[in-house]
Amino acid sequence: MEDVETSLASFGVAPQLHASEHPMTFEYLNTFQPNTLPEELSPRYPDLMVEDKVVLRFGMLECDACVKGDRVVYDPQSPTASFYDNGSTAGSLAMIVTGRELLSLTYAEGSSGDNPGRHMPDEDVLLSAIVALRDLPQPPQIVLVKDGLGGLMVFQGDQPVRIPSYAAESFFRIGSGDVTAAAFAYAWGELGRDPVDAAHYAARCAAHFVEGPRLPLPSVTEVSGRMPNTARREEIRIVGLGDFELQALVLTTRSWLSYLGGSVRHVTFGLDDLDCRAHECVDLLLIGSRCSKFELEAAAKAGLQPKVVFWPSAMADSSRDCFPGAVVARDYATALYLVMRSPER
Repeated sequence: MEDVETSLASFGVAPQLHASEHPMTFEYLNTFQPNTLPEELSPRYPDLMVEDKVVLRFGMLECDACVKGDRVVYDPQSPTASFYDNGSTAGSLAMIVTGRELLSLTYAEGSSGDNPGRHMPDEDVLLSAIVALRDLPQPPQIVLVKDGLGGLMVFQGDQPVRIPSYAAESFFRIGSGDVTAAAFAYAWGELGRDPVDAAHYAARCAAHFVEGPRLPLPSVTEVSGRMPNTARREEIRIVGLGDFELQALVLTTRSWLSYLGGSVRHVTFGLDDLDCRAHECVDLLLIGSRCSKFELEAAAKAGLQPKVVFWPSAMADSSRDCFPGAVVARDYATALYLVMRSPER
């Protein structure tokens, strides 16, 4: 506990810590993996009681938080967690959710409406969900829907204001949603910014964080110069080179890019049916850990010129020699991010 208190004190946080009787585990197979929550822990601890002018409340596993505040930001991190059920109150409530969480909050299980699926819900479905949310007895005044790559849709009525993701050179995704919620709570709650301005600041802070990861939050001035990204509109072509296991990753990548809003036109294993002479654009090249030198030389000889290369075992010199015009990423989330987003000029 002393270590935790010291770490939090360096950020200006005064904690109230309690020992847990439950064993703790933390595992991500990859950073785009959906949250898989364990069965409800028993016994549950008593609710935390928090009252202040500005409160940021997250969904939790071992207990809940009953909060009272003038401006409250709520990130349920669960498709079934209701803000008011435990007696929480808010003068103004802003809720930050993913698209799938929004659908689960507004469509009953087994209903004829759209249930959240694997892919990111399209805009019409989100709009219908927002209308349904407004019909609830105590709807939030502000809803922010995260898009998976740092962008947001801000609803203060039934129509959204779109907040782009901001450019980052790498993408450390774990904790980025928490940073978005904290930055919005700070700008909207503490600084009194308009929700749209606060959302822009939150998106910029998320871009600042994923490049590091870096904390604490930067100031408004520090991130004001960040350029927005342009969303991917063109179809995507993926090529995989290397071992058999890579084929599973290629197919998984196709699913993730679809989830993030991309449209995959073609997937190729190896160079057999790839005609580089036809100047077909390869957006993402995935290189397996046991990719042979012969395969790399064949790719270079064939004129393969990918935009982004995911090559976990790459050395800087060899990657520049093989693919001088490509961005080479050793991190999976960064590779997908770079395929789906490009900085505005």
